[in-house]
Amino acid sequence: RLPGGQRLLDRWHSDLEEVEVWAPNLRLLGFEARERLQKGAGWSQILRRNALFQSLTIRRLELQGLPDGEEVTLFSYSYAAGELFRYGKKRGWRLVLGQIDPGPAEERIVAAEHDRYPGLGSSWSPVPVSYWESWRKELALADHVVVNSEWSRQCLLKEGVAEGKIESVPLVYKRADHEQNVRVAWSEARPLRLLFLGKINLRKGIARLLEAMRLLKDEAVELVLVGASEIDEKAWEDLPKVKWLGPVPRSEVGKHYRESDVFLLPTLSDGYALTQLEALSYGLPVMASRNCGEAVEEGVNGWLLDSLEPEEIAEAIRAVRPEQLSFEKKGRGFGLDELGESLASLGD
Repeated sequence: RLPGGQRLLDRWHSDLEEVEVWAPNLRLLGFEARERLQKGAGWSQILRRNALFQSLTIRRLELQGLPDGEEVTLFSYSYAAGELFRYGKKRGWRLVLGQIDPGPAEERIVAAEHDRYPGLGSSWSPVPVSYWESWRKELALADHVVVNSEWSRQCLLKEGVAEGKIESVPLVYKRADHEQNVRVAWSEARPLRLLFLGKINLRKGIARLLEAMRLLKDEAVELVLVGASEIDEKAWEDLPKVKWLGPVPRSEVGKHYRESDVFLLPTLSDGYALTQLEALSYGLPVMASRNCGEAVEEGVNGWLLDSLEPEEIAEAIRAVRPEQLSFEKKGRGFGLDELGESLASLGD
């Protein structure tokens, strides 16, 4: 009943009911309260939060009574692993970095996109130099770096990360058993319903998608945007066939997948984009770029965009016929078998 309570409830998973989870909630809540009073924001706040989390975690690890040596593996996600890895290295532990995104290559792509579309009122800002310096130290300390996609792997290789250090483990997704995936079949009697679900920003290709919708303004196509927006909503006020619903609780996203005909992901860069798998689990075909996880098989469960120019996106939408697809194959990274194969590659 509290504001945001449903969002918190949606994060609960019954599989974790008996699992021991430690989290320094009170200390972190105190940090957030102080930051609000002091009007902390932006990357400086993120860096302080990451540093606090690591110091509290190291204190916790010291109380665990864990042995020294490689039988202990310390896994930490990127950008909040440096101090943890320095501690783990002293203990002789095996260190595994979970790389959450494609790294500096992605930032360069996003910066170029903001130069291309300077008038959209985006709230994005580049990270400080110290952020990348800290990240490179994490990479140097890590024994393994886990990425979710070939796109991320290629981006890290371009940054000089040793190929033998990188392991690719795709994401998986299982829809809750109680959620129906019954969808209304598309027919040419009504407009084609396109869905863009996720953070609405330039990195996800929203500016190019809106340009494509301008090219399709006289055609039977409508676009629904679901998610928080980093750009000014005036960006689509001249497009009556574009509707923005804002952010919704996770428990409501299934409704939007079921009511749509095609899920659109013209992302310029994503570590994976789990929304692809969510859409596929509802039998919703996906039109995605190649700059993310490999979930789409051309002509089977969706379409791959070879170009992210607005004219090419518009042309791909014009050619859509969802009823021609077969969902007998879900695409790589969709199921647990693929995950098992990827984890096996990590060895013992």
